[in-house]
Amino acid sequence: MTKIFNKFEFTPTEWATLRKLIEQTTLTPTGEEVTHWVDCAVVELGFLPITPAVYDGMELKTPAVLSEKWAVDILFYTEPPAEFTPFEVYPSPMGIHTFSGDDSLYLKGYCAKFPESDYCKLPEPITSIK
Repeated sequence: MTKIFNKFEFTPTEWATLRKLIEQTTLTPTGEEVTHWVDCAVVELGFLPITPAVYDGMELKTPAVLSEKWAVDILFYTEPPAEFTPFEVYPSPMGIHTFSGDDSLYLKGYCAKFPESDYCKLPEPITSIK
């Protein structure tokens, strides 16, 4: 099974539109509508902090500054829709979320995009033992 882990940032309006490409609504036997993701797993991280809040003990001195973009991590089981490509982001690994603790899924895409990154350089193998 193909697994492609991408991170995205959308305006709320962009996400509301694009999510429809990977959602499906069906009816349960009792007639209740249920919406679920199709061929992917989605974690909506929300408006992430750009600047963290500052506290003095328990007193808030400076509130956090949040991004205006909605962060979403998606693990695709098929090729992602092309419409999502302009919204891909590549935080310096790993960001704040991974699927099942498997950083390699994200690093595979990250290193394809940024092969010269220090995160993508493997150490030299040990060839002899002293």
